[in-house]
Amino acid sequence: MQEEKQEKRQPKKHRWLRFVPQITLGLGLLAAYFSWHDHHRKPTQQELDTALTRYMQGKYAIYGDTLTPVGEGKVVYAPNDLFFPTTNKYELELESEKYPKRSEKETVVLQYNYEENTLRDTYMSFVLREQAEEKFREIFDRIYEPNSYYLVMTVQAAPWKNHDHSAVETVDEYLRYEIQTSIYLCVIRDAVYKDMDMEKLLELVKSQNYGIKAEIFYMNETQYNNEEWKEKWFTTLEFDYEENGLMIWNKGEEDFSVNLWEKD
Repeated sequence: MQEEKQEKRQPKKHRWLRFVPQITLGLGLLAAYFSWHDHHRKPTQQELDTALTRYMQGKYAIYGDTLTPVGEGKVVYAPNDLFFPTTNKYELELESEKYPKRSEKETVVLQYNYEENTLRDTYMSFVLREQAEEKFREIFDRIYEPNSYYLVMTVQAAPWKNHDHSAVETVDEYLRYEIQTSIYLCVIRDAVYKDMDMEKLLELVKSQNYGIKAEIFYMNETQYNNEEWKEKWFTTLEFDYEENGLMIWNKGEEDFSVNLWEKD
């Protein structure tokens, strides 16, 4: 009886397999788009973008999300490089219905490297954002009073080139492959403690092996309670605070960067 139940449950575990034809179609169109011969018809850009969208819907079907392209896809160029103007990547941006963006600049980015034949995207940084924020709160709770700060993680602007995130990846697996996680934090705290805080933060993220780019704004209570900054810090960063600091540590590297500024 137990074996029969396991057999019945098994198909549910692999529901994503029914989307393999869509994924295969997407990859086939991509290959055709970038390596056609004269006697073959080149797929239109609309067909290519449709294939990429279907690929994403298939890969992340378990989340029941709707992904909508933002404009048309484009070949990614490196304008500062005169000898290699193209990066050999085609990029499509999408918006998630289930995981809304927190700023206008945030989009799901899918990149197809047609030289290496790889597809990588940033969707899991939307899915796992809240869980990742909780992981970092565990660290910052050891530096600041738990209810004295507001923390936000920004999603990836582009996929990491050496890792393709899985649709069933856990937050621990996600952070294991993240070279650098971008954190913004506003805190009610006297700025005289800033140097000490940065030193402790570096020690803690290294002990957890979390790469980080943290921008921290020190505020008095009046500034913190004026919530207008929550609408501005992703865009202009023009809001009232006492001082701020930026700390960057890329996972696996010995070097780190700490910059401390005083408000003009």
